[in-house]
Amino acid sequence: MGGLSSYAWRSLAARPLRTILTAVGIALGVAVLVAALATNAGIDGSIERTVQDTLGRANLRVEGFTERGLSADTVTLISTTPGVAATTALLERRTYLAPDPATPPTTTLPAPVTVLGIDPATYAGIHDLDLASGEGLASVDAAGALITERMARETGLGLGQSIALEGTDGPRKEPIVGILAADGPLTTTDGRTVLVGLTEARAAFGTTEVSRVDLRIGDDTSTAAVSQELEGRLSGEPYVLSGPAELAASIRASTVDFQATTALIAALALFGGAFLIFNTLSMTVAERAREVGLLRAAGATRRQVNGLILIQALLIGVAGSALGVVLGGGLAGLVAVYLRNAAIVPIDGPVIGPLAAAAAVVVGTIVTLAAAIEPAIRAGRIPPIEALRPFGIERAVRARLRWLVVVFAVVAAVGAALWPFAAGAAAASGLVRWLAVYAILLAATVLTPVLLGPLGRIAALPFRLVAPGAVRLTRGALVRDRSRTTLAVGALTVGLAMIVALGGMAADARRAATAWIAGVVPGEVIATSIRPVAVDEPIQSDLAAVIGVARVSPMAAFQASFRGVRLDASAVVGADLLADGRLTFSAGDRTAALHAIDEGGATIVPASLADALALRVGDDLAFPIGAGQQVGLRVVGIVERTPPGRAGESILVGWRDATVGFGVSGADAFAVRFQPGATPAERDALTATATADALEANPVDRIAGAVDATLVRIFGLFDALALVAVIVAGLGIVNTLTMNVYERVREIGVLRAAGMTRPQIWRMVVVEAGVLGVVGAILGCLTGLVAGAALVALSGTGRLDVAFAPDWPSVLAAAAFGIVVAMLAAIWPARLAARLSIVRAVQYE
Repeated sequence: MGGLSSYAWRSLAARPLRTILTAVGIALGVAVLVAALATNAGIDGSIERTVQDTLGRANLRVEGFTERGLSADTVTLISTTPGVAATTALLERRTYLAPDPATPPTTTLPAPVTVLGIDPATYAGIHDLDLASGEGLASVDAAGALITERMARETGLGLGQSIALEGTDGPRKEPIVGILAADGPLTTTDGRTVLVGLTEARAAFGTTEVSRVDLRIGDDTSTAAVSQELEGRLSGEPYVLSGPAELAASIRASTVDFQATTALIAALALFGGAFLIFNTLSMTVAERAREVGLLRAAGATRRQVNGLILIQALLIGVAGSALGVVLGGGLAGLVAVYLRNAAIVPIDGPVIGPLAAAAAVVVGTIVTLAAAIEPAIRAGRIPPIEALRPFGIERAVRARLRWLVVVFAVVAAVGAALWPFAAGAAAASGLVRWLAVYAILLAATVLTPVLLGPLGRIAALPFRLVAPGAVRLTRGALVRDRSRTTLAVGALTVGLAMIVALGGMAADARRAATAWIAGVVPGEVIATSIRPVAVDEPIQSDLAAVIGVARVSPMAAFQASFRGVRLDASAVVGADLLADGRLTFSAGDRTAALHAIDEGGATIVPASLADALALRVGDDLAFPIGAGQQVGLRVVGIVERTPPGRAGESILVGWRDATVGFGVSGADAFAVRFQPGATPAERDALTATATADALEANPVDRIAGAVDATLVRIFGLFDALALVAVIVAGLGIVNTLTMNVYERVREIGVLRAAGMTRPQIWRMVVVEAGVLGVVGAILGCLTGLVAGAALVALSGTGRLDVAFAPDWPSVLAAAAFGIVVAMLAAIWPARLAARLSIVRAVQYE
């Protein structure tokens, strides 16, 4: 076997360009895998850091279920619960900095700040405060404020100065006694955090409640025991009990789709690399079939010949995988920078541990070996006697494409192993969707040999106009070895199909998001508040009094508990939704349902929630609100879409139920509808009025545009990763065309002898690549459209009755890119063919 190992190495070294290109193809596939692993590990690390920063040394958090928070009695019950070693109560509110009287008024609102009221004595037992300068708060009721370094830079405030916070009764000034390092203790405020004493915070916002209580459990007590005790004691008001695992799960839920898609693209890139390995080793078997036959005649066994091919694959796989780890580290760094700048998902940076790097090398090697098994078996079956005949091994060297099913199974298993199951049931269900798309891509590849002939004739049509002679000469080359051509075209098909499918899915998501917002908001402008606006405040009247305004509809987001599940809910005015033509009903009478929620005791639920909870029109729902009380609502309608909440779509309730039953204290936003023909000056007047009342007014179109821009950034990253698979396909085309040139050396020599010039030979190879590119583009785009339609139909937000509308610009761009990659891949083989000596070519055997 040692001699065969040396022979395997010499065989690879004899074709250095092909070996290098194949190793680079594997390296690119592994690089995407490493980038996916490192990015997902970085996301997980950022989530863990966020949980640690949020909870500190707390084992549990008790948070007020409603915006009123937790009463002083509840805080006392929590702190006196057996097993609780330490507690700290916190009050969190958003507000604005009071404007400087010396500064001219502005028509835009400043960025809000988050005020966190703490008891310094108890807070230090659970949370750490990293001070950059100054000192901490003296006591729970002492005046003073701590601001973050980031906020100090942005506002120009420092130690010894005062910060003015807008409170319930007007601005309140607090002296700045300390500067917190970096962005401070809260991770979701962009560093705009102000810490004050709990007594000062309560006075500023006119409340006696707190937002939450963090608690640390004693060493001799279990978290489960304390949780059970709290559930028995806290019955006076609704609350949410969570620990590090629940907090991490809620954050991780927002990253499920991103992590799942990167895992899929990594699997497809590896699949493209498998095509390249399969093609390369198949060409090696065909090219050295006579040598293999001589080895068999000299006494080499089938097992030894099999080992020869597998050793070649192992050498390429290990080298390519090791290079892929290096390239993947750089790619992961670029992805992390992109994600941080775009603020798409939480990530501090990529994490590439030794286990992840080793796993990537192992996966790359396994996929390489899986792709090499069929060529190895085929090489071992070459009969020694037939190998010595001039044309006796034609059938033996043909690749059998059905082996791709085995490669598909291996790569699918790798993709399943990389899938982010820890992100929840949504990730597990998403795996089925992506495997279905993966199967579509495989089916298209397997059907390629059948479609190669007719598609090749169609693809040659545009080239007939510029090089009719070259087209006639390339036709035979394309069908000389259908398996080899299929592998080259198949890899290109997979890459382009993924780009087209992602482009279609992105377009559908953008259309759905725009239609979603426009279909549930009863107005043209949304004026949002950072605090609940009570019904007795004059803000709604101020907006309605603006000339040109036809209607102002208050809206509020809150949460409700149903069957132990936390649901999003929205308080709305049914009459306004009815007058504005909003909501698409799938069950229930529209007019009766919208009037019913205004009258009370009724709710309208989204179709997604109705399907998940098996709800129907007429069902009675009970929502506990604490102290043994509950709010009863009857389902009067089911609609396609409702306003989005924290985790999903909201149930709709009227304001009577929201305020009296669920304790909603005010509106979070106002939807404003203008009268027909409202002038720009009247619209500007509304913005000015909203700003004066500390509301941020945004047209619905602008909100939809912001959502659209975010989706463009996300899918742009996916497309960039998917392009790697197309580049790998380009390397396969280089191999295929090079092999075609070697097989046609004598033919090319005869053509040269008959008068064909070097530029004509060069053009012939480039046209051949162009035809391959057009065939791959046609198959890739058609397959991508089918895969995109499947993604939309099977997605969590899509519905089977929604027509898939292709994103034709992305389809055309993908097709053009595939053709360009294929023709660029022809440069080296074309140069090789054009430089062949006529005499040597005619004598070549």
